[in-house]
Amino acid sequence: MGIFSRLAPAALGLFVAFGLACNDSGGPVSPSTLVRFSGDGQGTLTGGQLSNPLTVRVTGSNGQPFPGATVTWTVTAGTATPGSATSVSDAQGLASTTLTLGATPGAIGVQAAVASITPVTFTATACDHPVVALNDTVPGALATTDCVFGTVFGRYYTDFYELTVPAGPQGLALTMSAAFDTYLELYLRSGVFLGVDDDIDTLNHNSQLTAILPAGDYLLAPSSFDSVTVGAYTVAALTRPAELAGCGIVWVTRGVTISDSVTAGDCVDTTGGNHYADVVALYLVAGSVLKVSQHSVAFDAALFLRTGSDFGFTVASNNDSSAATTNAYISFPVVASGSYFLFIATNAIGETGAYDLSISTATALSGASRREKGPQLLRMEPLRMPKRGTRRTWLRPGI
Repeated sequence: MGIFSRLAPAALGLFVAFGLACNDSGGPVSPSTLVRFSGDGQGTLTGGQLSNPLTVRVTGSNGQPFPGATVTWTVTAGTATPGSATSVSDAQGLASTTLTLGATPGAIGVQAAVASITPVTFTATACDHPVVALNDTVPGALATTDCVFGTVFGRYYTDFYELTVPAGPQGLALTMSAAFDTYLELYLRSGVFLGVDDDIDTLNHNSQLTAILPAGDYLLAPSSFDSVTVGAYTVAALTRPAELAGCGIVWVTRGVTISDSVTAGDCVDTTGGNHYADVVALYLVAGSVLKVSQHSVAFDAALFLRTGSDFGFTVASNNDSSAATTNAYISFPVVASGSYFLFIATNAIGETGAYDLSISTATALSGASRREKGPQLLRMEPLRMPKRGTRRTWLRPGI
């Protein structure tokens, strides 16, 4: 995003006026150059609209932005449809169009032209998204023709697979296996990021993203940990019980309800005596609110929401949701987007037993639900978490 001083509009007006005045003695101003301004090199699923418009800048023969030029948009490669066949440059010389990709995957080319000057070409990629069914394993291959996530650290070729969960909560083990170091992400079908896995363990560079999901449509996005990597792989979506066991990371999303038990085999904190907890991971978006409740008749419930390296920073916690109950409840306004880890715990030393956990679909303090505007597919950089090393220890904060 550009940052302009408060004097910029006035200064621009002076420059335009000065240029026109000077040109009055030398002839009329005409369009002279056309350049790509933004929107080049994007990609999204076939049939989808690119996140950002294609934008050009027209400069006049006086060297200043040229308003009023008619830009013609023409698809020169692949199948796509501009939002408008022509657009007119504004006071800053900018002209734009949206682009909706066709049903055929592959490279897209779009030419922007203004009469009498050299045209420019934008490129885009239409990404295929075949279906992977529950309990199915499918082969694939990363290739240089795939969609690309670009970062300051490199470029990552990425494929996409549609996954439908007909009923939930559904436990899933989403896996990716290859000869290279794999990297597997999970999105809502709308493009909102949900979770990620890199290595199964320090010796196994295949990926297994364990999740509990409500009914809905999702996208699996297999890629590589290392940039510009190509090669064959397999992905699978294997059903498993919707339960939490041990101290492994299980990704969840809003709308999930879980009935499980805290046991002595779960995450443990030995500070002041053994306290046990299950743990789930969520990706939360700044500006939303997370609402979670934990109910148990077996023990005094306690919730801890943590973030940062090795779960090191507590951002919210609750023991008793009211004076009359030992259930726990968190309502947390999210300040920073990122991965958070919710510990479903017991308040007293050595307690174990059954509980019910509910994560509300509501994302506002009033309780009204709104569409969560999270990281959109191919709009923001994918979350690339550090490689997991030794097993993390749950450090239980005091209440």
